[in-house]
Amino acid sequence: MKARVFILGADPSNQDQSFNEILQRTFADVLTDNAAIEHFATLKDATVSIGKAFSDSDAILFFVDVKKYSETKEILCKGLGLELTVDESLLADALKNASQEELDSAYFNVCHAGIVKDSTVFALKDALYSGFACGRGRHTVIFLPYAGERTRALLIGQVIPYLNQVMEADLSTAPMQFYFAEQLGIAAAREDVKIALAGTKTAEVFLRYLSYASGLPERVSIASKAEQRGKTPPNEYVVNLSITAAEFLGLPYGVAMSNAYYVGDDPEAPKTVYIAVTNDAETTVRELRSFYGESTADFLFRCCSELCKLLSRIIDTDAGRLERLPVEIQRTETQKKAGRLKGWIAFVAVLIVAAAAAGGWYFHAHGYTLQRWAQRYLSFLPVFQTADTPEGVFSEPETEGIVFETLPGVH
Repeated sequence: MKARVFILGADPSNQDQSFNEILQRTFADVLTDNAAIEHFATLKDATVSIGKAFSDSDAILFFVDVKKYSETKEILCKGLGLELTVDESLLADALKNASQEELDSAYFNVCHAGIVKDSTVFALKDALYSGFACGRGRHTVIFLPYAGERTRALLIGQVIPYLNQVMEADLSTAPMQFYFAEQLGIAAAREDVKIALAGTKTAEVFLRYLSYASGLPERVSIASKAEQRGKTPPNEYVVNLSITAAEFLGLPYGVAMSNAYYVGDDPEAPKTVYIAVTNDAETTVRELRSFYGESTADFLFRCCSELCKLLSRIIDTDAGRLERLPVEIQRTETQKKAGRLKGWIAFVAVLIVAAAAAGGWYFHAHGYTLQRWAQRYLSFLPVFQTADTPEGVFSEPETEGIVFETLPGVH
């Protein structure tokens, strides 16, 4: 299988660069001519590249920003001669699970339930931002949302298995699943740090996740829980656990992950997990939500990835802060010196202006001129002497006199 991959409509400044790298790694072995994933602001901008893809590739994958999902879906299907229909079953599920903002969209049906006739549908149980795979001649067209964790869940659970079976590809889901474990392993090894893990029921799940990255589990020590949660809210409890783990084991980083909580009796309902990371300066806590219908095991596995992502970024930030510190100190001292110098310059300038103003007032008040003052006190200068004037006798210079005026506000 040879494939080309396009990301459409996503603002480069808002793109998830780590997710882009995950996509690149996932499809690296099947990309036509070892090409990189291509990014375009609009479908129109991608026209030439898409035409080339249909001449040299077997599969063409489109990842489209959710803000332009329905519009791009309609235009692309029309341009490729694909018949777009609304799946009533998907629509019913989407209507139940959509937010009010999503429900207010005029393109709701196409966005969430628009699929190509006789296509393979890719959708989570909430049916939001559904995608599809369909044939166009000898090519396979795949249309998916560019939506971070939602897209990752679709790729792991549905799209990659589909490509491996139908297209006889050999794509691995490992980059999708373990990318952030690898990144954490790199950061921890580079900075030579060890991590304290709070001994909750999810600790073993996290350690199993870390086992993908060589040498990473050896850097983690489990700390016993200091107390039962009791009536403490889970978000506060996980903060307490991460702080206690770091302090109890005397390590620079403490991490904790809560159990999965859900409200009501519906086991399919979205669940919540809290993760926390403590360093020597602060504790960062995040609330993670499952997708509707996502299994607890899959959700916890995804939470492990998010915890690795958060921790690796904090380690990188801490390392960067230490490297920049001398520069910041030097810059601060330079600014202080420059400020002091400016202050002295301003003070001297005020004195000069005041002295000049006072002199001008004195000259004016006493009918004195600068010429007379110069002839009296600067007679040793040739400019104030003439050839026929005896030395020591003053003459009036031919240059015009200078008159000082009192500056407003200076007395």
